[in-house]
Amino acid sequence: MKTAVITGAGSGLGRQIAILNCPYYDNLVLLGRNSDRLKQTAQDCFKCGARQVFTLSCDLTQEAQIEATGRWIRSHLGSVDLLVNNAGLGYFKTLLNQDFSEIDRTLSTDLAGTIKLTRALLPLMVDHVGEAADIVNVASIAGKVATAKTTTYAAAKFGLVGFSNALRLELKRRNVRVHTINPGPMDTNFFNIADPSGKYLKGVQNFVISSDRVAWLTRRAIEQNLREVNVPKVMALGAVFYQIFPRLGDGLVNSPIINRK
Repeated sequence: MKTAVITGAGSGLGRQIAILNCPYYDNLVLLGRNSDRLKQTAQDCFKCGARQVFTLSCDLTQEAQIEATGRWIRSHLGSVDLLVNNAGLGYFKTLLNQDFSEIDRTLSTDLAGTIKLTRALLPLMVDHVGEAADIVNVASIAGKVATAKTTTYAAAKFGLVGFSNALRLELKRRNVRVHTINPGPMDTNFFNIADPSGKYLKGVQNFVISSDRVAWLTRRAIEQNLREVNVPKVMALGAVFYQIFPRLGDGLVNSPIINRK
């Protein structure tokens, strides 16, 4: 019996990943803060042929909930074959305009909570006999190239990329594969919190990618054991350019042409 655990499964990319993975796993465990949205995702999964779907409320900013989730999965399912760390949020504000609660919420959800949940489930994933287990960390192009008004969000995503790279090395001989997905702007409700004005999304509409496509790329990363996926391609190339020419990159990403926040 194969089990997949997906965070942030109540909407957007997490929901699409859950639906797309229905045929590959016997058990789907959907995690998120909104139980009603999780139930809707579960219904969509059943329509697509899911066998068993479990919905668990889990706020990654709450350590007790992470521990309880780990205990439930261990006692009811015993092992985990896929963990998709997709939950995340951000605020497109300068650091001076962020309060401590926004900073804490971003870092706890996007980085610290993700690391803690991974730690809680890792004993159920290592040293599988036969087919390897997979960990997918959904980071961001912002984890490769930081821009103004993404200070805390970029810090969390840079951290998640680093965490993924280190974890991949640690688990190389434990039959667990680690994949990092770095999408640019997506058509999800992420921007309801990050940019309520809609200014940024309107400014980058030519670069917006669908959550369906990112979900498909995530599945492909698992099937082909891809280390990292960066989309869209133009932003992926921009990230490489930035690494080679950082000073010139600073000027470009801070220009009105690139930074639409």
